[in-house]
Amino acid sequence: MKPVKTLRLMGLSSGILLSLAASSNSLAADLAWQVTPFAGYSSSMSFDSNEVSNLESKEGGNWGLMVHKETKDPGILGVLFSNQKTDLSPDGYGDLTIQYLHLSGALVSPDTLHPYIGAGAGLTRLSAYDSTIKPSMSLAVGIQPRLANNFAITAELRGYGTFFNSSSQFICDPAVACKARVESKLMGQLQANIGMTFRF
Repeated sequence: MKPVKTLRLMGLSSGILLSLAASSNSLAADLAWQVTPFAGYSSSMSFDSNEVSNLESKEGGNWGLMVHKETKDPGILGVLFSNQKTDLSPDGYGDLTIQYLHLSGALVSPDTLHPYIGAGAGLTRLSAYDSTIKPSMSLAVGIQPRLANNFAITAELRGYGTFFNSSSQFICDPAVACKARVESKLMGQLQANIGMTFRF
């Protein structure tokens, strides 16, 4: 994907989030903050590489934290952080840490289960032998049933897209000849998460 298209997609996602904030006009005093620690399961992430076939991260567990402010839409606006430590496949390419830091927001239905759709835009950090930081976006669908006025359960599916505009060698062991140059333009990953939401 070309850098211009990447910037357009990032701008579109950011525009959705800014529109969510603007449409709320002002935050009412009784609108709560939401703090949601969560855990989940991440799919594999495939890396296009001319040198290594089927180069990908292995699926596995992840954890993270979301902090949002409720708005009058109704909706939420805030930040999320997600962390996954996994292995690279084929075996022998070592560990990989995948971290997302996004400005995120969602439109929430007032129904009993409080279903929502959300979007995020921010950065992905990929760390193996070296690390690299790339722009990324996310889309989410979920539910947030409230068990009490100040406590809810949050369950969601969130898809991430991370953009590359050039080849990268962060997976390579500097002690040996590099055989894992990443040629991907867009890398996707899906997460299934569940968390406890504290409202105050």
